[in-house]
Amino acid sequence: MEEEKDSKVETIVKVSILIWSAALLTLSYWEPPSGKKIVDFDPTFIASIFSASTASLGLSIGKKGNNKKDVIVDNKNSKSGIK
Repeated sequence: MEEEKDSKVETIVKVSILIWSAALLTLSYWEPPSGKKIVDFDPTFIASIFSASTASLGLSIGKKGNNKKDVIVDNKNSKSGIK
């Protein structure tokens, strides 16, 4: 029972940090019609906190690739574009 309480508190703290960092990131990029930013700071540190908190909750943010490798085409024998 004690471990379950600790787990719930831990999850609440993680979600709170996630919401806080997401709100600060949103405010750092949002510019209201008046043209004056609400907050003005470098969002790099907050972005790292956001990424860490999503990772601690098991979320993965980013591109999902289908593991295709880039294909390099050899055009030395191609006559396209040559008159």
